[in-house]
Amino acid sequence: MRVTAVGTSGGVPTAQYGTSCLYLNLFGDEILFDCGEGSQQRLMRYDASPNVDAVFVSHLHADHTLGVPGLVQALEMNERDRQLDIYVPEQRTQRATRLIQGAYGEPSYPVEVHGYGSDEPAIQTEHYGVYPFDTPYTAYSHGFSVRETDKREFLVERARALGVDPGPKYGTLQSGQSVETEGGATVEPEDVLSEPKPGRKIVYPGDTRPTPAVVDAASDASLLVYSAMFADAESERARSTGHSTAREAGEVASESGTDRLWLTHISPRHEGEEQRLESQAQTAFDGAVVAVRDGESTEL
Repeated sequence: MRVTAVGTSGGVPTAQYGTSCLYLNLFGDEILFDCGEGSQQRLMRYDASPNVDAVFVSHLHADHTLGVPGLVQALEMNERDRQLDIYVPEQRTQRATRLIQGAYGEPSYPVEVHGYGSDEPAIQTEHYGVYPFDTPYTAYSHGFSVRETDKREFLVERARALGVDPGPKYGTLQSGQSVETEGGATVEPEDVLSEPKPGRKIVYPGDTRPTPAVVDAASDASLLVYSAMFADAESERARSTGHSTAREAGEVASESGTDRLWLTHISPRHEGEEQRLESQAQTAFDGAVVAVRDGESTEL
């Protein structure tokens, strides 16, 4: 699981940094969370191909969506033929369709706009699921929790003790099917698999205030990518605009039991003050904190 910060500026791009875009490579699937203007160019710059499988939009503000039409066009010029899936809040599907058609028209390859809610995963694969959750930023804004499928260890010694010899039957048990031993006993998968171990978890709340619901969604995250628009001195502005400060990001990370915290969606006024933001977050959170900038990447 690889995560790359593609656009980290909040509100508007700067000469150096683009607006919101986060790239994830999940077991070979390539997805974006938000797609600010120029994202397709920065994806190529940071070794994160624009030929993605899906785009998840947290809300329909311009700094999170203006890159979608450009991405659609770039993929067509690269002779894409497979479908591109775009996920938006279910109340915003028509608006998202107009955004694409108004800027570009109908591409030659399939582009499907899907509406998501917060009651079920937007997608679920064998290896992971993407779970939207409500945030208080707008009437229809969401964050996303990526949860790796829980893992269960195969207990070899336990299997041998029950009379299952090494071989194809191990694979059968691991696939969830029972087997019969040479002595005629039936062994169930539950007999030889450990208790489920929680998989890795990446949480991207998008633009938000720190709320109990956001803390709950971020619980036990391996990586929390949190919108820290302002420094402490602008806390009142953060509240009035529905954003968070770096210190509040640290508080959410601490209360949720997060392992690592990335600060993103940083106001252009704080460009060059990344260490200051990190220090303010660390007053509330004793884990690893990085105010990420475009192109920074990590493996989980």
